[in-house]
Amino acid sequence: MKSAFAILMICFVFVACAEEIEPLKALQKGMPNTVTLSNGEVVYKMDGEWDAAIDWSHPYLIKDIIEIKQEGNKFVGVFLKGNEIKGAGAEVIKGELEKNGFISLSVNTPDGWLPAKSKIDSDCNKIKTETETKIKTLDFTLKLTLTRK
Repeated sequence: MKSAFAILMICFVFVACAEEIEPLKALQKGMPNTVTLSNGEVVYKMDGEWDAAIDWSHPYLIKDIIEIKQEGNKFVGVFLKGNEIKGAGAEVIKGELEKNGFISLSVNTPDGWLPAKSKIDSDCNKIKTETETKIKTLDFTLKLTLTRK
């Protein structure tokens, strides 16, 4: 019985690890939410409106809409409604894309532009970012989740 349990646990660990290291799906011309650059490289297409949920590391959630405009592999997103942190039209996210994700991504926090860790789903319909920031003497994590409208 113990050996069966041990085998089951080994299989579970193997499957869990395999999911974590699975390579990104290579983008190809014609895939949804992609654009082909003049150099032939295919990157995610970020243009459009995105629902934004900004989660501070304490119980404080801001919802807004971000409009992203993209030129080539670079993009900038601005708040459409505005909120307690930044007004309408304020730039909130910017970055540069490569064939399977981001070269760089920054979020405009009360501390200014800070680099962010990010994850993008394979269909480019959801982006999750996380950045460490400090206001006065408070350290906290700012998480921004964008969902394509």
